[in-house]
Amino acid sequence: MFHLGPVGAGATMKLAVNSVVFALNQALAEALVLAERAGIDRAAAYDVFGASAIAAPYVHYKRAAFVDPASAGVAFRLGLVAKDLALIEALAGRAGATMEQLDATRAAVRAAVEAGYEDEDMSAVASFLRDSTRPA
Repeated sequence: MFHLGPVGAGATMKLAVNSVVFALNQALAEALVLAERAGIDRAAAYDVFGASAIAAPYVHYKRAAFVDPASAGVAFRLGLVAKDLALIEALAGRAGATMEQLDATRAAVRAAVEAGYEDEDMSAVASFLRDSTRPA
């Protein structure tokens, strides 16, 4: 347990943590689809992610959702990610914080939600990219 300050500080910290999780989710989705498009097996690419410098607990926790999305359940809906991203943006505005990564993540999540992925797990950003990105 962490004491962070007055009432509301915990909710603020939750949004700060989620901003990192959502950015990591986006980066992971993009890198995985890049590896796949370049001819690397999805599971093999994910194994490398899990053994590399990016091997955060989140990367290990979400393996099934990214490698075999059809068999993984929904842990956190992409629609809820979009809601939290809006809350993070509002908090950043009130705090005067510049969050360029947030802008990129929010645009990508918005596109996935508009494409019908709202009720899927947040890892479905990779499925959205896979479905909407065409190889050169």
